[in-house]
Amino acid sequence: MAVTATYTVEQFLADTRAIIKAKGLPSGLEEIRQHVERLLANPTLLQDHLGDPVPYRERTTIGYDAETDVHVLVHGRDKGGKSAPHDHGPCWVVYGQYQRYTDMTRWKRLDSGKGAEHAELTVQKQFRLNAGEAAAFAKGDIHSIAYGDDTFFIRVTGGDVEKQKTLRFNLDKQTVEVEDRAQHSR
Repeated sequence: MAVTATYTVEQFLADTRAIIKAKGLPSGLEEIRQHVERLLANPTLLQDHLGDPVPYRERTTIGYDAETDVHVLVHGRDKGGKSAPHDHGPCWVVYGQYQRYTDMTRWKRLDSGKGAEHAELTVQKQFRLNAGEAAAFAKGDIHSIAYGDDTFFIRVTGGDVEKQKTLRFNLDKQTVEVEDRAQHSR
């Protein structure tokens, strides 16, 4: 019986570095997304990096590549929640569902984007990420997430999102504000 090697964070970061060097971004983003799905198939990924039982934490970095500034984070939520529509500023991101599911919404901006505070959004696509699935968002893509109880997902980012200025949208008021995440970062 053949034993298949488990794909590790270190192997993922090496493959991602090679993709970025060979194809650049956003050209290589789909291939990186596919590698995130390979990483999600590692049955002991969370235990290997966070212990057993795996603790619920808002955000824990489990991998980083200094050459490409790629970060691999785990988000663990014991209670369900959702985010407002937002972007990740100058960073690209791949969400990978490890346990349970996350409902994803891609948004399209209808206004010119030139108004300092006004923003009109419409739903571009809604879909569910189930365990083992990943979705990529290029720089500037607007999205929101909603997740249930006992959820774990991986977020791979090109750049440290928590040090960036990003956009956060309020659908009811049709407004947008610049959020300086570095001021909220731990």
